[in-house]
Amino acid sequence: MKAILAFALLLLVDALGVTFAAESETSVLQIAQRKNSQGDPLITTIGMYGAGGNTAIHWDLAKYEDAQQGDAWATEFGAGYLLPTRVNIYIGAGIALGYRVNGREYFADWYPEFGAVVMLTEGFGVSVSRKRYNKLYHQTENVLMFGLILTPK
Repeated sequence: MKAILAFALLLLVDALGVTFAAESETSVLQIAQRKNSQGDPLITTIGMYGAGGNTAIHWDLAKYEDAQQGDAWATEFGAGYLLPTRVNIYIGAGIALGYRVNGREYFADWYPEFGAVVMLTEGFGVSVSRKRYNKLYHQTENVLMFGLILTPK
């Protein structure tokens, strides 16, 4: 547990540094969702995505809805290496720190992830990411998220 909290602090410090160093057009609002299929939890996130140099970061408020396990809320932090391509492709890891409403318990989880952000116009884009939560509901969850990117003008 201490290692997860230390990793969370490291990601937060790294994320803050990249956010302040990033240009305004690389810090955007991201809204993403995973549709519920075959009893898998519905996951909805809203947060910030930023890219600068070789680093991509995100911070999200997430809501997890599961018919069997109940609802949970979490804050997710993620950081990764940004590949030098025209499309923002990143490979990294993240943590989720949250609260399960029905179980009335706090939880910490980590996940590897990779994804891409494509700006379609100056103020609008799409995102896709693949995450593997390790203990979201006491089991491994493979998640494919699709999202919208909005850039304030």
